[in-house]
Amino acid sequence: MNGPMIVSFTPNPAVDKTLQVRPLHVGDVNRALASHLDPGGKGINVSRVVHRLGGGTLALGVLGGHIGRLLQGALREEDVPFEFVWIQEETRLNVIVHDQASDAGTRVWDRGPIVDESCLTRLHDVIERRLADATVFVTTGSLLRGMPADFHAQCIERARAHGVRTILDADGKWLQNAIEAGPDLIKPNVAEAARMLGRELPEEDDVVQAALELCERGAGAVVISRGGAGSILATGGRVFRAVPPRIALRSTVGSGDSMVAGLAMALAAGDPLEEGLRVGTAAGAATATTVGTSLATAAHVRELLAYVKLDEIRTA
Repeated sequence: MNGPMIVSFTPNPAVDKTLQVRPLHVGDVNRALASHLDPGGKGINVSRVVHRLGGGTLALGVLGGHIGRLLQGALREEDVPFEFVWIQEETRLNVIVHDQASDAGTRVWDRGPIVDESCLTRLHDVIERRLADATVFVTTGSLLRGMPADFHAQCIERARAHGVRTILDADGKWLQNAIEAGPDLIKPNVAEAARMLGRELPEEDDVVQAALELCERGAGAVVISRGGAGSILATGGRVFRAVPPRIALRSTVGSGDSMVAGLAMALAAGDPLEEGLRVGTAAGAATATTVGTSLATAAHVRELLAYVKLDEIRTA
């Protein structure tokens, strides 16, 4: 595909299995009313949404075993381009139990496999080769056991050497270890930003200050998502707020990844990040209306886009 190319990297992909029950009986047998499987992992979801929105993308990662083949087959069915480094140990299977009675979801995320030096060497080769064609590189999520703690930072530095813009979407120690590498954009949710800074962020002013502080720590721009309360973007000293339309919330799984897809498309096209925030907010909201780990459709994103409220709340 000609035009901007968004390359996503998911070190620890998954297949997500969603089970519908009514109600959930803890400690007892539950029989599912319905179930479905989806390819999962932050970067995988970013590429899936970018593809649905008509953007050029390629999903990179590490896969293994029967679960890995299932995930690859699902991406092939969606026509999402990919390249994976293969290992023998199984890719993880995540389970989401959705209680229809309370409309609450319980998530159990597996750890994922262990990688060795051979896998890391092959992975470095794939990333280096694919960066040559990338416009934006999105590095995401948890690292596999056996990966160095600064692997995300290494990816960001490699991308910069190729003149490629970068987005980091990770939590905890993986965010801490990579922000100083200077990604062009990070997108923590409010809980992740609070963990990063070691303090609660109860009010919008607290979130604004957190976004500006994270910029000072090395990120070129910061988006902090807050679900239905909207998201805050800090970029170049300017601060924007995007508020999604009211929706019938079904599941927030994948909403943040959908927002990253919109932001990545703006960054790749050279559009203002606030426009990417607007598209990303619509995409995140559209995903939140789906069950389990399903993602937004392009038609629903277009429908919700007109109802996203975007305001500049601070000017440099």
